[in-house]
Amino acid sequence: MRFMHCRWIVLYLVGLTFLFLSAQAHAQKPQVVGWIPVYGVEKSMQALQENPHIAKGLTRIGLQFWNPSPDGKSVVLAPVDKSGRRLMPADVKRVIAWAKRHQIQVLLTVYNNSQVLNHWDWSLAQRAFRDHPNEFIASLIAVMNEYSLDGVDLDLEGEGDFEGDRASYAKFVRSLSAALKKQQKLLTIDSFHSPCANAPNMAWWGDWLGYVDAIHSMGYQDLYEGSTASFRPEGKTVCENGAAIFRYSWQLAYGQRLGYRADQIVMGFPTWLAKWGEGGLGATISAHLREVEVLGAGVALWDLQLSAAEWRTPQSWAQLQRLRSHKSRVR
Repeated sequence: MRFMHCRWIVLYLVGLTFLFLSAQAHAQKPQVVGWIPVYGVEKSMQALQENPHIAKGLTRIGLQFWNPSPDGKSVVLAPVDKSGRRLMPADVKRVIAWAKRHQIQVLLTVYNNSQVLNHWDWSLAQRAFRDHPNEFIASLIAVMNEYSLDGVDLDLEGEGDFEGDRASYAKFVRSLSAALKKQQKLLTIDSFHSPCANAPNMAWWGDWLGYVDAIHSMGYQDLYEGSTASFRPEGKTVCENGAAIFRYSWQLAYGQRLGYRADQIVMGFPTWLAKWGEGGLGATISAHLREVEVLGAGVALWDLQLSAAEWRTPQSWAQLQRLRSHKSRVR
């Protein structure tokens, strides 16, 4: 009996190990993320439904549907146009239902801009993450659960020098992460693509290690492997000693030096363009996808309206399916 009891314990532990390794392997596959903007629901749904390859290529969708409330204590559905008319909950549920049918994770993307504001309002973000973090987190969690979402995507952006908010933002991220982990939910952050300007930016990435599941580097047409461009913020010295910081490989190496896995660094791609950049493997969508695939990083598509026709082709989405099956190199 003692032998049989030990045998069952061993089998149980082996089973747990297998499940853990399987989960780790799944987690270390690159993500193919796409956002649906609040003003582009119909066009995005049309694009998603017209090509069955798209559903097979996407792993996550960020619903950029929510703003911080004016007092920063909660989240509210964002306006769909300049009139201030807000998105209807029924439209939110329709998008979620489609994604869930296709086993795509869906995130609550909260952002501090809108069709009414027409600019990135950092003071609105500050009132939420800095002045009322506990209330803001409680609201994010409540809305996430109301719609049975898979996590939260932070798209709180500031154009300018907001280094003074770095500590309070990091504290907010840690608190939100803890609340989400209790429910086994995801946390992702959308970041500016240099370590030298705006908020949040790459210099802040180290603050989030162990607290976020992925970082989306929002470089879009600035990012490509053949880039030789340096970056000099207004009134400052050249960033990173003039390095070509907008190469995919440079962005990834920066994150890996901080301790992130390759699959946790997700490169922004511009779906309104069929070609951008020069050098590297070329300027086409296919060339840039190959550049990222070999690195083991992910891809974040702004946005799923897929305005450039080339983004709606079976060929592009077959490449994205291959990219998402590429196992990340583990450090």
